[in-house]
Amino acid sequence: MITQAAQYIIIISGLWLIVAGFIMFVKPLRAKNIISKAGSTNFINYTELGLRGIWAIAILLYAPLSKYPFFFELFGIMLGVTTVILLLIPRTWHAGFSVWSSSKLTVPLLRLSAPFAIGFAVFLIYAVLG
Repeated sequence: MITQAAQYIIIISGLWLIVAGFIMFVKPLRAKNIISKAGSTNFINYTELGLRGIWAIAILLYAPLSKYPFFFELFGIMLGVTTVILLLIPRTWHAGFSVWSSSKLTVPLLRLSAPFAIGFAVFLIYAVLG
């Protein structure tokens, strides 16, 4: 039952990444604005990090059953470690980095990145459904 819940979380996360990829391609300025808000308030910061943490746990729990267990394990650990780091640093640092990094994103770069986000999402879904 736990692994089935983990599978559903990964699939939902993949669908979310597909939506994010389409937003990056169709409305890149909206995507840039969303990225700049990461860490901007306690609610946004801890909601984002909570969802990341749940995703990391789901990936780690489902890793042995996935088509690519080594990749899932490595990705889950990376996602979990970066989530813990973001929880430990001051929220204002996270917010500042989000604003700085979003200022570097251009419309062509976001549109170029969109297929990679969608492709990664499809890969994740494929790896847990097969």
